[in-house]
Amino acid sequence: MGLLGALSSLEAADVEGDYKALVVILLEGGADVFNMVAPIQDDAYRDYQRVRQRLALSKEGLLGINDTYGFRQNMGRMQQLFQDKKLALIANVGTLVQPTTKEAIEDGSAILPLQLFAHNTQRDLWMLGSAAEALRNGWAARTGDAFYVTPNPYFNVTVAGNNLMQLGGRAEAIAFDDAYISPDTMRYYGFGPEAGGSELGNAYQDIYETDANTTQKLMGAMVKKRLDKLHEQEILGGSLFQGVEDFDGFSTGVHEVGKPLGKQLEIVAKILSVRANFPGSRKRQIFFVNHHGWDTHDSDNEHQVGYLSDSLGAFYDALEKMQITDQVTTLTISDFGRSLSPNGAGSDHGWGSHAFVMGGAVKGGVIYGTMPQLIPDSPDAWSDRMIPTTSMESYLSTIVKWFGATEEELDVIFPNRHAFMVTDMGFMR
Repeated sequence: MGLLGALSSLEAADVEGDYKALVVILLEGGADVFNMVAPIQDDAYRDYQRVRQRLALSKEGLLGINDTYGFRQNMGRMQQLFQDKKLALIANVGTLVQPTTKEAIEDGSAILPLQLFAHNTQRDLWMLGSAAEALRNGWAARTGDAFYVTPNPYFNVTVAGNNLMQLGGRAEAIAFDDAYISPDTMRYYGFGPEAGGSELGNAYQDIYETDANTTQKLMGAMVKKRLDKLHEQEILGGSLFQGVEDFDGFSTGVHEVGKPLGKQLEIVAKILSVRANFPGSRKRQIFFVNHHGWDTHDSDNEHQVGYLSDSLGAFYDALEKMQITDQVTTLTISDFGRSLSPNGAGSDHGWGSHAFVMGGAVKGGVIYGTMPQLIPDSPDAWSDRMIPTTSMESYLSTIVKWFGATEEELDVIFPNRHAFMVTDMGFMR
């Protein structure tokens, strides 16, 4: 579906206060954050070097962010954002049923998430927002349902295809399948009356001309749904993209899988630039972005790290151009972290990881949570994987609270959050 086709199901929301958006970037595959942030003090660096072995970064190349830690050499934009207090680091966050320790795991008293170290399961738990129970909808979908009694199809927007995080709400997420915003998208991709020009266009033309009251009930229901969307496309197509802005600095990654991260963030920026064109008053949106390629079993993740840093910098520049840095918060999530020691040229699946939060509403320049000890036989690790000391609920609920959720709504969105002492980590203004 083209962009205008995807936008067809939008309608205005009624949320008090200024416009706010969340941009969630999945680092799919499990980011090796221990090669994004490393200690710079002599003794701590030597310990890090011993445990990471051939994966250890050069100390001379680390970009200091405080007296203790530095970012990787190609993370210059993220370092600058951190120093400008627009970026925060959330330390050792992950999927947890309850707080646990190495001793509890080894003596069998710990309750652990299902299928630790498995990509699909751990990624699903992050998307669902709970490792304690099987939920039927994602945390972004629950956020939309909590905020809006009447289904609000404007709320969840994906530029990376379907995802569990936005699935299961009263309103479907809007999927943007094409990388270009243009007033001609509807006709080019065959949406609308007399579109023509392609097999897809002819198929939609047939649907457009079919009677929604046909005696074939299944066909009638399908046609009615599509007709509603097509008519809305006609209404939106005339003015929605008038005044869409162009932005510089978005690039394509090296050997990138799927739609480039830079292109996805550029799409989000363009949508944000015309948010005032949506019918009604737009107040809240959650965007989903997917950066593939982080499952580094046989290599270091150097190029992903640099590309993420540059892309975040370009996106922040776009937000500054629109003067909405205080209204848009960008956050990363990942399947899990990586093993401390290498497996060949890369690293294995891990558990605890670091996350990054960016925006004008972020109390940046600070590491929140507890940084684990990167040493051989670390007391903070089990089976060579870091045990999370911050739950994903503590991390995500802090952001969704800034987004406007009440305590009662947070209990619905993150039903296991009270298993952890910290429900607001304090990194949002």
